[in-house]
Amino acid sequence: MSKFSNIKYWLMTKSFGMIVNGISLFNPEKAGKIAYKIFSNPREGKLNAFSDFLQNSQHTTLIYKEHQIQTYHWQGNKETVLLIHGWESNSSRWQGMIQYLKKKKYNIVSLDAPGQGMSSGKEFNAVLYAEFINEVCQKYKPTFLIGHSLGGMTMFYAQSKYQFPFVKKIIGLGSPNIFHRITRNYKSLLSLNNRTYRSYLNIFVKKFNIDTTYFNSEIFVEKINKPLLIIHDKDDAIVPYNDAVQIVNKNPHVKFISTENLGHALVHNQVYKQAVSFLESE
Repeated sequence: MSKFSNIKYWLMTKSFGMIVNGISLFNPEKAGKIAYKIFSNPREGKLNAFSDFLQNSQHTTLIYKEHQIQTYHWQGNKETVLLIHGWESNSSRWQGMIQYLKKKKYNIVSLDAPGQGMSSGKEFNAVLYAEFINEVCQKYKPTFLIGHSLGGMTMFYAQSKYQFPFVKKIIGLGSPNIFHRITRNYKSLLSLNNRTYRSYLNIFVKKFNIDTTYFNSEIFVEKINKPLLIIHDKDDAIVPYNDAVQIVNKNPHVKFISTENLGHALVHNQVYKQAVSFLESE
């Protein structure tokens, strides 16, 4: 991003914050709703057509309530692996991992999150995403789950909530830990005042019936009785390396692999080899 683009983005976010904070003086609930809407609407990741890579899969649309869940399937004769992407992304981000898993003959399934890829909607949130994951899991009965970034955190939440009996192993790549760290970063980005921030957090309580204080990967992982691997890069500029350290320190049964110079994306053969080695280990 150029210096001019950085300045433009900074001015835009601070302007949003000023407007929302002004509204909070008269109507805190409305200010919270506006802040939530900005937070939950991804700017990137939506697709208007299948990419060349995704076109080569078997694509199936699942209907869940008023939603359309786009899934992709690459057939193989080994166990089924479900791939779960993160924020402002879609199934295209798994191209390298899928090509590696195909060589190993795995049966591969991926889905697009709410408001991402070719799935319907404009809003992305972890609770609805977990419901999408549940629907896909009930159809494909995956043996292994692999989630990246916020998709990894949502995967931990989904497994802890639904306790899929057919899932045998789970891998989280660059996954965040503390939900409130994400929301505090958002508060800082927009310079939201405390009144707006409290109202914004209350949206999650009212809409999803969750206590955001405890919406953390380290707590979800405690409830997962499956072999679990976390891979996180020391140079991750999006999700701090310490998030992975916190999860593992709280849950010493979790296997942990740290990498260097791969960043947040973790798109590298080294990661694919480590993932498959874990899946195939006793």
